[in-house]
Amino acid sequence: MKKEMKKSNSRPHSLIRKRIASCKRSQVTIFIIIAIVLIGLLIIIFYPRLSNIKATPRTPSGYIEICMNQYINIIKNITERGGSLNPEHALLYKDNKIEYLCYTNEYYKTCTMQQPLLKEHVEKELASYLKDKAENCVNELVADYKSKGYQTSMKKPEVSASIESGTVKITIDSGLTLTKETSESYEKFSIAKNSEMYDLIMIATSILNWEAREGDSTPETFMMYYPDIKIEKLKLDDGSKIYTLTNRETGEKFVFATRSLSWPPGYGFDKYVK
Repeated sequence: MKKEMKKSNSRPHSLIRKRIASCKRSQVTIFIIIAIVLIGLLIIIFYPRLSNIKATPRTPSGYIEICMNQYINIIKNITERGGSLNPEHALLYKDNKIEYLCYTNEYYKTCTMQQPLLKEHVEKELASYLKDKAENCVNELVADYKSKGYQTSMKKPEVSASIESGTVKITIDSGLTLTKETSESYEKFSIAKNSEMYDLIMIATSILNWEAREGDSTPETFMMYYPDIKIEKLKLDDGSKIYTLTNRETGEKFVFATRSLSWPPGYGFDKYVK
């Protein structure tokens, strides 16, 4: 009987111990979850600051490159509107202004080129937009170095843009000099961005030449020679056409409008122009 009593008494104790152990494990799990949540909150709060500290370069060239990179993507807004940030002679299509790059308001006649030097025009548009941004970046750089005890001298920054094969290059002519014990001079800052826009603009120029000479072009012909470029042509009721050129790999686009060799509505020839 005594042995049976001992066995029966040991069972409740073992159950109690198990429950206590289970409660302790639950508490530990809760603490771990709370700790993970707190760490996550700390990362959310402080990560942007830490990333900015790590991203802040020690060289003026690196500083300007990081500052300007946030603005260079504006080229997308330029190239998807026909090459101008705020096109004046434009077609409004789906709330987007698309510049006419070859145009005539008459019927039966081929169009006249509106931007004969298209690449140079896009470069000027990009440089014009970036001018104020570049000045702000250089001024921020100068203020940062002044706060560290440097003496500085510079001229008003001048910006130029160059669209080349495989890249878009921005050059800032600042004539910046930083002096503290020794002097460092930075006549120019250059920022390069990988881009296939050069090829898109060159093909667009070829299409425009066809529109000006023949009145129309066939996208399939161009895509045979440039299989990495997708060319879409949308013909509207007034005789206008919207061309969309897309690099299949990068997704970059060049979009423009033309109106050339148009026929009056109902004349009969419009059904043959695709």
